[in-house]
Amino acid sequence: MANSSTIVEPQTLYELCWTYAPGSMFAFDVRSGEIIDANPAAEKLTEYRREELLGMDIATLHPAEERERVREEFLAAEQQPSAHPGFHLQSKLGRQIPVKISSSELQVIDRRTVVIYSYIDITDSLETDHRLSAQNWALSAYASAALALGKASDPASLFQAICEAITKESAYALAWIGIAGNDSSLSVRTAAAAGKALGYLDGLHVTCSEREPGGQGPVGVAIRTKTVQIIEDTETSAAFEPWREQARQFGIRCCIAIPFRAESNCHGALMVYAARPRAFEPLAVEVFEHLAEQIGHGLHAIEQDRVLQEERAQLSRMEAQLTMALSAMVAPIVQAMEMRDPYTVGHQGRVAEIAVAIGQEMGWSEDRLRGLRVAALVHDIGKISIPAEILTKPGMLSDAERAMINQHAENGYTILKDIPFPWPIAEIVHQHHEKLDGSGYPRGLNADAMLPEAKVLAVADVVEAMASYRPYRPGVKLHLVLRHIQKLAGTELDAEAVRICVALFRDKHFMLSGWIRN
Repeated sequence: MANSSTIVEPQTLYELCWTYAPGSMFAFDVRSGEIIDANPAAEKLTEYRREELLGMDIATLHPAEERERVREEFLAAEQQPSAHPGFHLQSKLGRQIPVKISSSELQVIDRRTVVIYSYIDITDSLETDHRLSAQNWALSAYASAALALGKASDPASLFQAICEAITKESAYALAWIGIAGNDSSLSVRTAAAAGKALGYLDGLHVTCSEREPGGQGPVGVAIRTKTVQIIEDTETSAAFEPWREQARQFGIRCCIAIPFRAESNCHGALMVYAARPRAFEPLAVEVFEHLAEQIGHGLHAIEQDRVLQEERAQLSRMEAQLTMALSAMVAPIVQAMEMRDPYTVGHQGRVAEIAVAIGQEMGWSEDRLRGLRVAALVHDIGKISIPAEILTKPGMLSDAERAMINQHAENGYTILKDIPFPWPIAEIVHQHHEKLDGSGYPRGLNADAMLPEAKVLAVADVVEAMASYRPYRPGVKLHLVLRHIQKLAGTELDAEAVRICVALFRDKHFMLSGWIRN
């Protein structure tokens, strides 16, 4: 071994680099295109001995379809170092090896213009890229399909959205979903399909029957055996032979069939096709298996949602029937009350009109307005327990009589509290004489404890009662009534309900049926 002070001659260093370089190196004459030297790595890559390579035209190391391009590019690259992607080296044994090629600067050696070309085998790199691409295709397809799963409202749209998600902007040429039938031949119908190779399905006959030729393919076997079926290469798979020619027409080289099942006894398979052989790496297979599982869950969720919608519709119909029955019950109660107090005939109906009009302006739902109307129609039902002579008394009431009248809200609650209305009717009636500041009756509630419906009803009740004729006083002019409730807004009456009520009468010219505007 030479000591550290020994100077290595440049020629020796160059020989070492040439001999042990990992890349395959070819020196060739620019003018003739002949190889004038090749390093050991080149011998190993090409499977030719050095003696065989010397004098060979470098273009002949490439497949016939690349040779013209080799001559054109290599000649154009003489002026400066350059890279040449997309080429293959054809070995002595006929193997085509993808290579990355780069060239050196021109050199003049022994009066010959020489360029050094380096060939690097990129088979492993391309295979790795292919695997990563396949995994990325699968993950991208799964992500898109997952979004589709969340949006679909029925099986047909779910299936179609998944097929479109898989084939959109990916290397998958076709995706389709087959559902097994219950007919004698156990035929598999196409529930959805998408992709540029969609024509492959034309005339395709697939079954789950083990006795049928159409049941020997990946779809039939997958559904029948409940196992994933992969055809790595349609050109070499014996199982795919009946469909090989049709697959060629649409550029299909491999496929995968993943079975799925929903609780409604729906058996099917997700089929995905790719234009490259061996496109389904283990991770991609795992992704598609999970996707098929999600299809089953999605079908179950859609079925559950359908059942839930039916139950809701049934419940809605029952509630509507109950509402009609309860509303029909209210009418004779109101009529009985008005027979006992003829001077207030129509009062509760007019209060209901005002209250509902206010609720509409507040944007309340139709169901909530129905509840408000029912509460308004029976808000004075508690007066049924008060002697008729007190209700119709033309003069001033005594303190005892007034106390008896004031008991009607409590009495109304007692009468209504056990009736199964779909709205809090009894509590609204209980509160319709309460005031925001706590000065009302029967419980002295303040604003926070009052229901919004009770606040609206209180405003409507005051307006109708003041503006209507009573045996002991004439009706108050409407503009004075509105001025009065404005004074009470925010203290005794709800300010928003008052504002809307005033606007209805002043700006929108709201008028009650049978009411004379004064």
